[in-house]
Amino acid sequence: MLEKILEDHELWFRTKGKEGDRAVLKGIDLSRAVLRNACLVEADLMGACLQHADLRGADLRGANLQDADFQGARLEEANLEETDLILSNLNDAQMKNTRLDGAYLHGADLSGARGLVPAQVRECYTDESTRLPNGFK
Repeated sequence: MLEKILEDHELWFRTKGKEGDRAVLKGIDLSRAVLRNACLVEADLMGACLQHADLRGADLRGANLQDADFQGARLEEANLEETDLILSNLNDAQMKNTRLDGAYLHGADLSGARGLVPAQVRECYTDESTRLPNGFK
């Protein structure tokens, strides 16, 4: 079923909505899912459980990831530009070379993210409730 949703979503993205369907995976348990290099641009994953999921190289630009749980997820080389990560848990997520420009990180917990460097969050929207690793400004 997940494979069909991903195929339909990629078609939706490539045809600019003329064919296929946008992926709506709100609150779905995708823990340990293998979504490597998946096209999830503008997908709705609000509240989804993605603990220990493999999202290396995935394209999630503009996706709704609000309140999603990425604890222990593999996000290396993933594109999360302009995503809504408000209230998301990214503790223990592998984030080396994850692109985050324009992401909304209000209330997100990145305090234990691995491989994250200050330059990755410089162009993000943060506030006093955003939890970044020690030493980040």
